[in-house]
Amino acid sequence: MYAVGFGNPWIVDVEAAPRRQPAWVAGLAGTLLAAGVLVLARRLGGPAGAWLADAGSALGSPWSAMMAEGGPRLALFGALWGLAAAAARIQGRPSWKSGRAWPIALCAGLTLGAGTFCASVAIAALAGAVSSASGPAPAPNWSALLVGAVLVAFQASAEEVYFRGWLQPVFCAGWGPWLGLAATAALFGGLHLIAGAQGPLAVFNLVLAGLLFGLLALRTGGLTAGVAAHFGWNWTESGALGLEPDPAGSLARLRLAGGGVWNGGADGMNGSPALTLALGFAVCALALLGPGRKRA
Repeated sequence: MYAVGFGNPWIVDVEAAPRRQPAWVAGLAGTLLAAGVLVLARRLGGPAGAWLADAGSALGSPWSAMMAEGGPRLALFGALWGLAAAAARIQGRPSWKSGRAWPIALCAGLTLGAGTFCASVAIAALAGAVSSASGPAPAPNWSALLVGAVLVAFQASAEEVYFRGWLQPVFCAGWGPWLGLAATAALFGGLHLIAGAQGPLAVFNLVLAGLLFGLLALRTGGLTAGVAAHFGWNWTESGALGLEPDPAGSLARLRLAGGGVWNGGADGMNGSPALTLALGFAVCALALLGPGRKRA
C-alpha cells in the first residue's frame, strides 16, 4: 500500500514523463472536454436512443430499452476514455495502470464499493426510507443483466481512466498530493451537475465518492480497485437492489419512499444523508490507513 505523497507511483510517472502538462492546463482542458461531451450527449442522446429503440423493437423488451440506453452510454464514455488516453499519450505516460496484486485489489474494491452502498441503504431503511416494490417480482433476465453489468463496468472504467488515470496524477504532481486529490474529486462531483445531479447534497456525496476512488488509485498504485469500487456501487444500486431503474431488471426491487430527507428526493440515494455517512466513514478509514510508503 502506497502513501499519499510525492513518492507515489502515479506522481512519479508524471514527473518522469517526457512532456509535462501544467496542472491548470490539464484542469481547464479536462473540464471543458468533459462538459462538452456531456452536453452533446444530453442533446443527442434522446434522439439517438429513440432511433436505437425503434431499431431494436423486434428484439422485444428489455433489449430494445437496453439498446436505447446502452448505445448513447457507450458513445459518451467511449469518448471520455479516448480523450483521457490521448492526453496521457501526449504526455508520454500510461493512462491505465492495474497496480500490483490487482486480483486482490479487484476483490477489495468490489467489496468496498458494494458494501458502502449497502451500508447506506441499511441506514436509510432504519430511517423508514426503503421498502420493497409491490406486486409479484418478474423472473430475472440473466442475459440482459449480464449485458447491463458490462455496460456499468465500461462506464466505471471510462470515468476512472479520465479522472483518476489522467487528471488526478497531473493535479497531484502540480499542486501536491492531497490538494490534487481534492481538486479531482471536486471536478468529478461538479460535472455530475451536467449529468443530472440536482441537489447540493448529491453533489457533495459524489465529491466524497471521488475522494474514495481517488484514494484507492493512490493507495494501490493502479485503477483496478477504484474501477471495481465504482462498479460495485453503481451496479449494486441498479442491477442488484433495483433502486435505480434498469431496463435489464434487477435481482431485488427496493424503492425509496417516506423517511423525510433520508430518501434523497429526486436524486435518490445519491442525495441521501445515509450515503454521506457511509461514504464519509469509508473515505476517513482509507485516508488514515497505512503509515508507511509501501506495505509488503
